Amino acid sequence: MYKRVNSHYKHSTMRQFKKIELLPLTDFANLDIHVVDEKHFDLTKLGISQEATKELLSKIYSIASKSPGVIIASKVGDRNFVNTQVKTSRDKKKLFTFPEPNPICIYYKSANEHLEKSYSIKNKLYAEEQHFNIDYHYESFIEYFQETSEGIILLSTTIEGFINQLLEDNLELTIDGSLKTKSEIEWCDINTKLRQVIPQLTGIDFQQTNGKDYDNICLIIELRNDLIHLKRSIKANVTNYQLLFKQLTELDHIACSDSIFTFINTIIPNYLIERE
Repeated sequence: MYKRVNSHYKHSTMRQFKKIELLPLTDFANLDIHVVDEKHFDLTKLGISQEATKELLSKIYSIASKSPGVIIASKVGDRNFVNTQVKTSRDKKKLFTFPEPNPICIYYKSANEHLEKSYSIKNKLYAEEQHFNIDYHYESFIEYFQETSEGIILLSTTIEGFINQLLEDNLELTIDGSLKTKSEIEWCDINTKLRQVIPQLTGIDFQQTNGKDYDNICLIIELRNDLIHLKRSIKANVTNYQLLFKQLTELDHIACSDSIFTFINTIIPNYLIERE
């Protein structure tokens, strides 16, 4: 038997994960391009049927897809964002078009959702009196491992994807004494990108300015590597992954997530926007 101790108190004082806006990727106003001609369509004011609206949109998108240099944007709030178009081999007549999402925001939001679940599981287990219900602990830790590992991998994906977004097509940087192109830099490990690529691109040495956050990011990367490249470590008690399980249990979920948020918004202010 087991029981919770001060579970209401524990829940009420839990720290919170950041909730962010999932804004589309490319604001049309921020594009560094020369616009020759611009046309605005407000289909809500045309007074035509849904079928006629669909036919008109199909023509517009068809023309745009066959015309180099034509960009379609849609209004989201008070801003216009560039649309992406997706057509697949399953049905070549069907076209999906929408403001292009930002994968970095999706990764970070998804990471926090998984980590929030695992954080809640950990707090629940620590709030209970010591007991030895192995079935309960087994099922709880499976769920904890699943949610934590997915959160860690997505946090790592967030930061690496963000850094790769910063790389311009014709970029060349000196890495470890050798001149490397964008495609070569993309294949560098994340630690090299943090220590060498970011300072050269931005003039910001995050390790020097935000030491604790940098350490948290390195921990996330290390745990991600341990999870992806799972290695056995046989102990005297014949367990294989006891150290990894201990590291996952001791993880400071919110601090690590917040460090990713701080890094991204230090490099590009307001890149990740918290929901009000």
